[in-house]
Amino acid sequence: MITITRPKLNYLNWKLLIALIPLPLPFILPKSIVFMLGLAFIFAVFVLSWDLVAGYTGEVNLGHTVFIGIGAYTSALLALKLHTPPLISIIAGGLLATIFGFVIGIICLRLKGYYLALVTAILPLVFIQFVNIYSGIFGGYEGLSIGIKNALHRSIEGRYYIAYGFMLLSLYAIYRVVNGKFGLRLKAIRDDEELAEGVGIDVVKHKVIAFCISALMAGLAGGVAVFYRLSVGVDLFGVPLMILIILSALFGGLGTLFGPLIGALTIYIAKYWVFMEVARAINIQQADALMMYLLLIVLILKMPEGLFGWFKTVRSKLPLRTY
Repeated sequence: MITITRPKLNYLNWKLLIALIPLPLPFILPKSIVFMLGLAFIFAVFVLSWDLVAGYTGEVNLGHTVFIGIGAYTSALLALKLHTPPLISIIAGGLLATIFGFVIGIICLRLKGYYLALVTAILPLVFIQFVNIYSGIFGGYEGLSIGIKNALHRSIEGRYYIAYGFMLLSLYAIYRVVNGKFGLRLKAIRDDEELAEGVGIDVVKHKVIAFCISALMAGLAGGVAVFYRLSVGVDLFGVPLMILIILSALFGGLGTLFGPLIGALTIYIAKYWVFMEVARAINIQQADALMMYLLLIVLILKMPEGLFGWFKTVRSKLPLRTY
């Protein structure tokens, strides 16, 4: 009897096939849905950048939205005050977020577990108050509008394709990071920090570098979000956004790269399309938020390893074909 193992999928082919699916959507779907999908692509980068720290070093940063907000406000102010081109404004926002990430990383990443989570959780609240105090510059709780003249593209379809391209480039960049030698060291730190130190890995240094890369990607995504939706506000610092990021990464599976990507797109579309339609149908305020929190609880209890972890478990139980 010959045992034949399950054949491996040609990953390159199916990834290319999936990557082509969003291309014709602007010609099929209403403009409102296309606009929402573009925001979902940007949100996916929020999640991927957060997962770089949480999924590959094991440290939970609850202040990730600060990097998004810094990138967003920096880009908006440069465009409004100095009339800087969008690309330069976005890069500047990402660099400033990286600098702030380095400072925060040096201070906070010597802490571990709940202590790190608690300290970083305070940061978004501090920045929201800062924006409100200096409302003459930052627009307070109402935020700032940058106008259609500063948009990534004047048409919704053009912005959609730019957002999609940005997501693919970000995915590729993070893929290269986590699948190289640096990524292997991060995984070693996540799995056993003491053993990683014992074999000569500088744990704090690698965590800080990961924190800086995470901040850079988040800051760039924050800048792209501003020029996509043409406004910036404290919602980019807010706790609801942070919860949505965490939920998306948990749903897909921490530290799996494509898991958080799928989780981000699924959760964002579910919240701002499916759940909102259900909330309107039953005519209950905040029903969409309640459904999201219930989903988070169910995920933690029933599927702690996420969608990719569940898929691997199911696939490993499939019988081998024998002849």
